[in-house]
Amino acid sequence: MGRPDLHGKNGKPVKAKLPEDHEFAELIAEAYRVFTAPKPAETGVCKGCCMEPAIEADFLVPDIEGLPLHYLHDWYFAAVSDAFDQNIWRYLLPRVLEVLASGEELAYVGLEVSLSRFPTGDAARWKAEEWAVLDRFQRMYLDRVVRQGEDCLDDVLCMFGIAGWQLEDLFEQVLDVPADTLAEMLWRDWCIGRGSIWITAFWDNGGNSEVFAFYTSPELYKRMADLALDGQTPPEIAEKALAVAGVIEQAVAWDAGN
Repeated sequence: MGRPDLHGKNGKPVKAKLPEDHEFAELIAEAYRVFTAPKPAETGVCKGCCMEPAIEADFLVPDIEGLPLHYLHDWYFAAVSDAFDQNIWRYLLPRVLEVLASGEELAYVGLEVSLSRFPTGDAARWKAEEWAVLDRFQRMYLDRVVRQGEDCLDDVLCMFGIAGWQLEDLFEQVLDVPADTLAEMLWRDWCIGRGSIWITAFWDNGGNSEVFAFYTSPELYKRMADLALDGQTPPEIAEKALAVAGVIEQAVAWDAGN
């Protein structure tokens, strides 16, 4: 993996580099190894209109490990051109994954679009070792969100879903989470100042309907209700599980009336 002390042309450290003891450090090092690719001849986005001229001119000059974060911000702001292809995405992916792992934003419009410029989650499009990195990244990232709650669950599911990962597999990963951890996560997303199920507007191709069906599924509701009513559940967790179950009930009632 690239050194966390890399410096840019201005002499300042490159942002969004992982320290060696970061939980994603080993995986990102593997990403830089397996996605090693020649620098593309094109940036893959519109020329002379969307990117800052100085950034556009310099975008492919730094080594990929030292690509400045603000260069990526500018690249995500630009519209994809006809020159964009898998080779460009393969070249950028290690740095993209590193930035996501660092917790920094890539696209100012939202986390959800971070991996959607190419079908990143379609295993058939990648070599076996490349897919192994992508699959492991997806599982680790979702697990971290569930444990730490730095992003809304739906935003993360959408990021992976619209990038090509199978929703059924993503939902299974969520259901594999211990019930108390799941209750804490959903309470953070749905019950703090909201009292409703959060579904991002970035879903497409019916994904919003599928995710709503998952959030209001009898299986998820039962897990929350059972946890709330279990005499062994700590009172604080039971209260949160009950609140989540209540939000699901309200959503089901609303859906039935529309």
